[in-house]
Amino acid sequence: LTAAFMALNALAGDMMLPALGQIGDELGAARENDRQLIVVVYVLGNGVAQLFFGPLADRFGRKTVLIWALGGYMLGSVLSIFASSFSLLLAARAFQGVATAGTRVAAIAIVRDQCSGRRMAEVMSLAITIFMAAPILAPGFGQLILFAAPWRGIFVVLLLYGVILMLWTHWR
Repeated sequence: LTAAFMALNALAGDMMLPALGQIGDELGAARENDRQLIVVVYVLGNGVAQLFFGPLADRFGRKTVLIWALGGYMLGSVLSIFASSFSLLLAARAFQGVATAGTRVAAIAIVRDQCSGRRMAEVMSLAITIFMAAPILAPGFGQLILFAAPWRGIFVVLLLYGVILMLWTHWR
């Protein structure tokens, strides 16, 4: 589960890279370089928000923060799917980045709460390995989706991944 949450962050950040041109053309990005903002706002939202989710997870509980963050991630995915302008897509991506920060922080806190010593090192090693591999594979997954669907299909797949994680989180 921890590895799946680590992959969520990487997939959400990099899966749409092959579609940047299509997204920019359809939503009217003023300049070609503006298309990169789709990734930049996600990363900035994710990086800054991590500072705040640790105290929230301590105060409200790991699972509560995880569920709310997953809900926010899925809302960001839905907003990305239905974005009618480039500005709205950027706002949705920033929101999605903030939400995925919560999933990452809560997942790591759960590992630290549940494991120690060698077992914690094993779990974190697997999670970090997945986190390192996912950005390498994510653009390829995105391109495969583009063969079958328009760019919005990438966000549909990301939404479905979030739904699966939400169900798994409730089950576990």
